[in-house]
Amino acid sequence: MEERQDEQRMNCRIIDIHTHIYPVALARRAMEVTGHENDDFKKLPIRENLLARMREAGVDLSVNLPVVSKPQNQGEVNRFAKEAARKNIISFGGLHPDCENVIEELEKLKDMEMAGIKFHPPFQKVHLDDPKYEEMWRKINQLGFPVLIHMGTARIVRPYDLYPSGIRKILKFAPDIPIIMAHMGSFCMMKNPDEDLENLPENVFIDTAMSAELEEAGEFEKITRRFGTKRVLYGSDFPYGTQKAAIARIKDSSFTDSEKEDMLWRNAAKILKAVGKLPENIELQNFRKITIK
Repeated sequence: MEERQDEQRMNCRIIDIHTHIYPVALARRAMEVTGHENDDFKKLPIRENLLARMREAGVDLSVNLPVVSKPQNQGEVNRFAKEAARKNIISFGGLHPDCENVIEELEKLKDMEMAGIKFHPPFQKVHLDDPKYEEMWRKINQLGFPVLIHMGTARIVRPYDLYPSGIRKILKFAPDIPIIMAHMGSFCMMKNPDEDLENLPENVFIDTAMSAELEEAGEFEKITRRFGTKRVLYGSDFPYGTQKAAIARIKDSSFTDSEKEDMLWRNAAKILKAVGKLPENIELQNFRKITIK
């Protein structure tokens, strides 16, 4: 009994590497992809609702991931992402690979002090591993931006879906930056039998976004053990996934407390600290006593 109680109590912060928030005017439209556009206002993907869910789940820091679905929306999307940031919400910048003057746009995101870059190939309708984007990737690598990329197929197969084989091509042009493959590297989505996570370098990570909703706990543990707990980041995909469920997926696993801490916050903290975006109140050597039930 005492051993079980020890397992329930962890010295741990929580960083959610994968959330989305929108202007109030666009929040309902953002939920059309899941058919929840008519949900109660308190469930919509706006900043105030994310902050409320963070308080309920005990999340210390969330990373907002804006998606630039059309090149002409580049400026507007990132202005909102910048304005939406708070001490416990930081923003990546959205980038459309086909926007005009993509190199200049990357410099703007650096000047705006964005924490990283978010891509969503199916929504942006781009083949992100196309060699025509070599210059963009080399510039991202030069600027040192961490990158988080939507991976795999969700509901329907699209020609722009990206898998680990595509990441291997991208690494030729961006070998030095952290690349975070969302959705367990595509493996909590529709399975592609031709894909695997083998032989990817140490700067490639996966996040847990939608794992709790879309895959069995045993499959989560199998993938995580094979890939390594130091390369897995807790992510919820708010509002499409829930922070509490994503935390429980890790908490209920058979990993050690130290391995759970790596996934819940420490791995993300190291990436954010390397680019100067880890808030001062979340130091790698400090912990906060919380009870995970």
